[in-house]
Amino acid sequence: MGLAIITGGSSGIGLAMARLLLERGMHVLAIARDAAALGAARESLGPLGRRYQACACDVRAAAALDAACAGAIGRYGPPALAIACAGIARPGRFLDLPAADHAEAMATNYLGSLHLARACLPAMAAAGSGRLLLVSSAAALGTFHGFSAYTPSKAAVRALGEALALEMAPHGVSVTIAFPPDTDTPQLHAELGQRTAVARAYLAGAPVLPAEAVAKALLAATEAGRRQVAPGMGPRAMLALPVLTGWIGRWRQSRLARRLDRGPWHGGGAR
Repeated sequence: MGLAIITGGSSGIGLAMARLLLERGMHVLAIARDAAALGAARESLGPLGRRYQACACDVRAAAALDAACAGAIGRYGPPALAIACAGIARPGRFLDLPAADHAEAMATNYLGSLHLARACLPAMAAAGSGRLLLVSSAAALGTFHGFSAYTPSKAAVRALGEALALEMAPHGVSVTIAFPPDTDTPQLHAELGQRTAVARAYLAGAPVLPAEAVAKALLAATEAGRRQVAPGMGPRAMLALPVLTGWIGRWRQSRLARRLDRGPWHGGGAR
């Protein structure tokens, strides 16, 4: 049946992918910080929850994450699939954001992905098979006002995935990097109220995709061994035409910033 390990597997895209994999008969190790959320996720899965192993663990803690993965690998064998889906987003103007927000984004979004890769790839390489899915963001494909903490951490995930795809191919392990757009998840709902006025105006009317649709697209691309996947028209255009879409995005946001970004700086993030 095989083993899948998913960080951020208690809600949103991660939980949607877990459900799809459980429906295919796989065992799933779901890792997230919130034990209560993991319990609720297992309950929501009904009978499928019997093969949903929940582990409350912070992806920033490399040793704890490694131990959790090692336990599952010892029981079920090398993962057929490892998915780094845990992430946080705290928007805000750069001079308003405390340095801790930048550090936490990098620790969770980038280092959390790195820690999962280090915990799973040796066993996958030894087996000569397996797939790694790193969930970056459409934000890593462009420039967005008020995302100076989030975007660099997701761009780092993209760079990590590119390097790992090159290195792991000779060992029979494929690496896929995903760039999902705004997706209907609890994290998005919490984030929307924190966006800057420029970001709200620029992204107004942008489609929000269902988590289930994004999960299906990501898994299909991963199983096909594709190096990149960008669900939705906007992310696909950004991936295919980065120079053009980047110029248009910066031009539009610059115009909005001159009109909307006139409030005082709070001075929280300059140090």
